[in-house]
Amino acid sequence: MVILLILLCSPVTAQEEIISREGYFVLNFDNYSSKYDTLIIEQTSPDSWQQRFDVTGQRQVTLSGFADGLYQARLTAPGEVEEPVVLASIHVKHHSLNQALTLFGLGLLTFLALVISLITLSRKEHENV
Repeated sequence: MVILLILLCSPVTAQEEIISREGYFVLNFDNYSSKYDTLIIEQTSPDSWQQRFDVTGQRQVTLSGFADGLYQARLTAPGEVEEPVVLASIHVKHHSLNQALTLFGLGLLTFLALVISLITLSRKEHENV
């Protein structure tokens, strides 16, 4: 009896936990009825806002451009006659700026090494001709 009471009082949990390090994520709602036509993305932390997307006829969406924070994705039916379905709980935490700058620097060094080696080998080839 106590277990049943705990289950009834517990908050709705997300079907899927998504951690995004890049600010984009893919939501798949193929397992849900086609009667759901609106996707609601709600940011719960640090600020609170929500955005609605019309997903009529779609089975999967890719959303991008999200800042660091906690989000919840829900499907709703027209007129909200059905209970909203919680698809996912999303945690967006971008890579650190130090890591991004380090990778950019390594890429720049690799590019410069390639360009310099191409120029020097091209000059040597022209001198030998």
